[in-house]
Amino acid sequence: MHLYFKRLVCSCICLAITELCAAQTTLPAFGEITAEEQSLTECSFDKEADAVVLLDEASADHNDQYNLIVNRRKRLKVLKPKGNRHGDISISYLSKDDIEYISDIEAYTWNFRSGSGPEIKKVTPSAIYRQKVNDRVSVVRIAMPDVQVGSIIEYKYITTSKSYAYLDDWYFQTELPVIHSRFSLVVMPNYEFAYRVYKTELLPISIKQEKNSGRIYFGMDSIAGLRDEPFMDAEKDYLQHVEFQLSGYQGTFGGTTKYMTTWAELTRELMSNPGFGVQLNKNIAVGDEWTNRLKAIPSPYEKMSYIYNFVYKNYTWNGLGGIASSSGVKDTWEKRKGSSSDINLMLINLLQEAKLEAYPLLVSERGHGKVNPEYPFVDQFNKVLAYVLIGDQKYVLDAAGAWTPPFMIPFSVINTKAFIVNRKKGGIIALTENDKKDRNFVNIFATVDESGQMKGSATIESYEYARLNRLRAWQRDKDRFKENFYTSYQAGLTIDSLHWKNMDNDSLPAVQEFGFSIPPTASGDYKLINLNLFSGIAKNPFISNIRFTNIDYGCLQSYTIVENIELPASLKVENLPRNVRMIMPDTSITMSRQLQVNSNILQVKYTITTTRSVFTADEYEYVKDFYKKMSEIMNEQVVLKKM
Repeated sequence: MHLYFKRLVCSCICLAITELCAAQTTLPAFGEITAEEQSLTECSFDKEADAVVLLDEASADHNDQYNLIVNRRKRLKVLKPKGNRHGDISISYLSKDDIEYISDIEAYTWNFRSGSGPEIKKVTPSAIYRQKVNDRVSVVRIAMPDVQVGSIIEYKYITTSKSYAYLDDWYFQTELPVIHSRFSLVVMPNYEFAYRVYKTELLPISIKQEKNSGRIYFGMDSIAGLRDEPFMDAEKDYLQHVEFQLSGYQGTFGGTTKYMTTWAELTRELMSNPGFGVQLNKNIAVGDEWTNRLKAIPSPYEKMSYIYNFVYKNYTWNGLGGIASSSGVKDTWEKRKGSSSDINLMLINLLQEAKLEAYPLLVSERGHGKVNPEYPFVDQFNKVLAYVLIGDQKYVLDAAGAWTPPFMIPFSVINTKAFIVNRKKGGIIALTENDKKDRNFVNIFATVDESGQMKGSATIESYEYARLNRLRAWQRDKDRFKENFYTSYQAGLTIDSLHWKNMDNDSLPAVQEFGFSIPPTASGDYKLINLNLFSGIAKNPFISNIRFTNIDYGCLQSYTIVENIELPASLKVENLPRNVRMIMPDTSITMSRQLQVNSNILQVKYTITTTRSVFTADEYEYVKDFYKKMSEIMNEQVVLKKM
């Protein structure tokens, strides 16, 4: 049974801790396959899994040059045909400036035949290769040989990093269930590390420290896998894991210097950092034309909008993220290209130069994970944005992300916490949006012929976040856009002559106009008419029996669908679904349907609204049940009978 409902967070500084759970399982040595592992055909605590991680362990230490040395090995077994995909191993590392390097790779596949010994195949050097992902990251790929159902895969390697600053968090949980997970760490002399454990209350953890060596051990067992769920936020928020951060060091003459253990200390550290705060004081040679143009703009909001639009439209994001500038704002200005931190720190610099009140805002996008305000782990954040104050209004700008008008919060950070980096006005803030919605209005005119075929035209007006989301989806993949938003409502539904309006005007809805056709669905003299068209809910998205993550829509939802369907004189309405209104007990979701027939015109109106954008995993059963009933009602068909 899967285990996730409530999460326990344990924190400690200096890695000095008493044992929380004494149970320690001795793991088999590399290449030593146990009889239990050979006979395993199903994961008892996650029976849906197509493979299972038998063990995952790593130990972190240092060499004489105080490089971070991590020895890691992993063993897994394929349980189902779909599990064969786990035979393609990928190990990423920071290759820029030789920050990290992967070495001493050794890997094997074991297959077991009845009546004979194990068949062992070692990975050859030609099956191991390196691939550059971008300017910062590379990956080692390992093609495991002869992977099939029943195979056991095991591999090990060493990661050498320049310093302990590149110590990764340890994840006990993955997409696959994990039987044994172990991590140990030796802290360098004179250094202190803080750590935080995120886990469910239902899973025990073992934490031990050796007094002589200073090594600390973490261990968990029998952890179910966490797989993708509809409308989930960052899986990182729900994975059982431990996070690390350097918290202090002892000086040569004694005494301990604390390092970023409060938000104030984090602010001081960031503002004095050459790749962060120092960039805000750089004098960018913008030129007289730029300066004179800004002086001619009287309104602070218009001035902010001009700077933001200029940067967004004229500077190219190179795909790299982070919170510190890699090239510097001057170089970014000249080359018109940079990382998200390069571009957004340059944006803040320009806003401040224009005498606007602008600050760096550290954010963690929903896909990256939640920010815990109790402790200033800088790794909680994955991006820096601009935070602008104009009178009582607050604006959040991202010139290196998906296009968002300056009067809207970027969709990727709604429902998150962020950190304003400023000594006087800094602190944690919540980025919420209760006014702007994912709002659509659908207007349909159609006719049904004697065979039951429906033809018509639809106009969809997409406002605010619906406008942004649909335009982005259209630009990414036009064919998939039509499938996702239009043709999934009924088999055989086709659309033609799609036209867009207002694509370049952020203050107006994005209008989609198209024709559509639906083939007849008939049973003898009866014709069935589907009324659930372009509603956003073709079917119930919540079908799993259990939910591990929160349901996060990102923003509030609003859908209105109005249909006018002309019926042929030869067919009469045999069965008309009743008018209905559904509402959640806390009024967070409402749905209504109204139908009437005037002469030969069938008039239909659906409305669906939400007043909350986040529902916890504990509320899943209520949401699932509501959507089940709602989708059944919306998919009720009108029955027409031949006269």
